[in-house]
Amino acid sequence: MKKYVYAFLALVLAPAAAADTVNYQLRISNAAQHTAEVSARFPASAKADPIVQLPNWRTGRYEILPLANGLRHVVAKTADGKPVPIRKTDKATWQLALPAGVPYTVSYELYANELGLRTRHIDDSHAYLNASAVFVYSPEFRTAPVIVKLEVPKDWQSRSGMPQGNCGDCFTADDYDVLTDSPIETGIHRFYKTMVDGKPIELVIWGDGNHDGEAMLKDLAAISKNTNALFGSTPYARYLYIVHATDGVRGATEHLNSTVIQTERWSFQPRSEYLKFARTAAHEFFHTWNVKAYRPAEMVPYDYQKENHTNLLWIAEGHTSYFENLITLRAGVQDEKQYLGDVSSTLAAYLRTPGRFEQSANESSFDEWIQPDGDRHANASVSIYPKGEMIGLAMDLMLRKESGGKKSLADVHRGLWQKHKVVQGGFTEADVLALLQQVSGRSWQDFWSRYVIGTEELPVLALLKDAGVEFVADKKPDDGKPFYAWGLSVAPGEDGAFAKVTAVEKDGPAWKAGITTGDTLIAVNGNRLSAKNFAARSQQFGAGALSVDYFRRDAKVSTTLMPKTQDGAGMKLQFTDKPTAAQLALRKAWLGN
Repeated sequence: MKKYVYAFLALVLAPAAAADTVNYQLRISNAAQHTAEVSARFPASAKADPIVQLPNWRTGRYEILPLANGLRHVVAKTADGKPVPIRKTDKATWQLALPAGVPYTVSYELYANELGLRTRHIDDSHAYLNASAVFVYSPEFRTAPVIVKLEVPKDWQSRSGMPQGNCGDCFTADDYDVLTDSPIETGIHRFYKTMVDGKPIELVIWGDGNHDGEAMLKDLAAISKNTNALFGSTPYARYLYIVHATDGVRGATEHLNSTVIQTERWSFQPRSEYLKFARTAAHEFFHTWNVKAYRPAEMVPYDYQKENHTNLLWIAEGHTSYFENLITLRAGVQDEKQYLGDVSSTLAAYLRTPGRFEQSANESSFDEWIQPDGDRHANASVSIYPKGEMIGLAMDLMLRKESGGKKSLADVHRGLWQKHKVVQGGFTEADVLALLQQVSGRSWQDFWSRYVIGTEELPVLALLKDAGVEFVADKKPDDGKPFYAWGLSVAPGEDGAFAKVTAVEKDGPAWKAGITTGDTLIAVNGNRLSAKNFAARSQQFGAGALSVDYFRRDAKVSTTLMPKTQDGAGMKLQFTDKPTAAQLALRKAWLGN
């Protein structure tokens, strides 16, 4: 019955006259001050006193946001210009006093200066417009066709994953859902285009920096082609990579037919930094299937006004993180050493997270909307990204090992793409378990109970060893010294600044000594500590009991700290020197196809 759910919801949401169109206009009114004038013209409502709303979150970021705070001077009128009374009924909803059967227009001033949230940003060089934060919608006309017309400076060019309309700065969308998932980048930028598997792959770069657009396009084409091959077919007609080369913000968001990636303008070199961009691009492109084409059933269709809770965000995000690295490797953009290095970083950070024993993958997914920050997150929670990535790694290696390299996690995701698309209602936990059993020929209920619902340690290290990969101390071959871990982190600073504690590891040496986030370390064994010398000074006194002085609430406190001795400052993955034939076979199946 599930395949009919989405069709039923579409009928419920459909307007009385499906051919009626919602028309949006946006005029840049003062680019330097980040403002625009917006109007939304709606067809005649079948009901009296219709409402319009702005979403309370945007897709790709599982957090309630105050998006409506950028709207001012909200007014309404009829098609012939007569004023219509309008009042705000909650933080993002307005109701018109209007009889049924009358078309209406809602207009307002928009303030757009939130680049890092990837919602809306206008300045004298560009505008980035995510409809969730820009255009109000009517629930009654959510499935109606949409036309967007922009009025921007003459030297600007407008790009989007949406089809172009009847002017250079116009776009069309099948409905509001497509509009909210198709951001617009308009302004002064560089544009590149190529064809992959008969479909256009485009790149637009806003901002100067040490980027090479042609080289980026070549890598993006390889990533796109490899991902297309993994799934066997594509959900997009044309795909647009939007890159913001800027300062002070980083991050990326997936969309239906495009992505926006924000990175520091001088971070495209050296190669190690560029690979962070490439992996991010692979992550967002994989989302074109995983999340945009198929996603957890609880998020079908999206409810824009409240949290969309699901236990399966660790698949939506964490599995995507797992595949981003493999795809970048198989596309030839990074080599096996670079691949292993990035997986090492994720695994080491994950194994330093006490919260992995406090919160399950399912719980983390459900609570993603309210996850805490700082060391409380690390000590009491686990992120859906590394947790899902490590579960994905374990699943993939188990499937490959048990099948002699014939089956993999990719088969599961192909099944989700083929059988559980958004238009079919999405997927449930039972659907994933059924696909795992179909691919492997056995039940995965025990795995699910222990590692997805439960918080047992994943068997990742043993599975990696089966593939001839070891997790060893990261230190120089001639360095025989142990590392003395204090179990805390301090804020960076100059030599004159004291070492302010930013995180304390649960049950670690600092935790047991009573030190907490916000304390300011000033001395160890009578020797001054600073933000700059902490890393070196913490190693100079060995593993014995240390006298540590610190400030708390401006008063000096003393405690005794017992460092933990370990082989190195960190851990890393490396290939086994003398792998067996079985290890080589599994490694080849894992990294070679």
